Amino acid sequence: MLRYSAGERNLAASYAFIAGFVDSIGFLFLGGVFLSFMSGNTTRIATSTVEGDAGLALLAGSSVVFFLLGVMEGALVRRLAVRHLPRHRVREVVMANMCVLFALASLLVFVDLPRTAVVLLSLGIGAMNSIFERDGEVAIPLTYMTGTLVKMGQRFVDAFFGGSHAAWLGHLKMWTGLTAGAFLGAMAYHRLGLNAVHVVAALTVTLSVGAFAVRVHGRRHGTIIRQQVDPH
Repeated sequence: MLRYSAGERNLAASYAFIAGFVDSIGFLFLGGVFLSFMSGNTTRIATSTVEGDAGLALLAGSSVVFFLLGVMEGALVRRLAVRHLPRHRVREVVMANMCVLFALASLLVFVDLPRTAVVLLSLGIGAMNSIFERDGEVAIPLTYMTGTLVKMGQRFVDAFFGGSHAAWLGHLKMWTGLTAGAFLGAMAYHRLGLNAVHVVAALTVTLSVGAFAVRVHGRRHGTIIRQQVDPH
């Protein structure tokens, strides 16, 4: 994470917040099945199968499939963007793709197609993982925190052996973002039901447009500085 700027790390924590928000909505709507925590769903598949609850096992299994399809869709969008667009546009395209998926989910809630809307949420939360990708690998995981907590614990110990406190604090920020989102997502669902998806769509679009504006401003500012240094 230290390879990214402070602004990028804050953006990642903000998307982790949205991931937690979405996962709580899906968990409550589906009755105990996750949209982003696939280790939990895998355990749910196994225990439900052993207990003879085929419906719950199928539901958890379908969540795994849709999440995987979302990851694949996001990866495909990113690779097409890498092939056809300037490098600085790639992340913006991936963010726009996620916004479209969540906006479609919101529209489906509006027309009273709740289960299809949740499928779109699952695809969107899977696609989100391609936002911070480097060299074909997820550099900052946004929707799952087990690895983040492991790294946080390791970097915390490293800090007492000459390491930087910024390393473990960065991982703590990611976990805090997802946790806060999960709490607020649960609260929103209890107040609004699946209409909380409208909040998700609005938050995602607002955050992504804001990030895009900051990136454009940064590029223009950098161009102006270069022109001032070297007017020729």
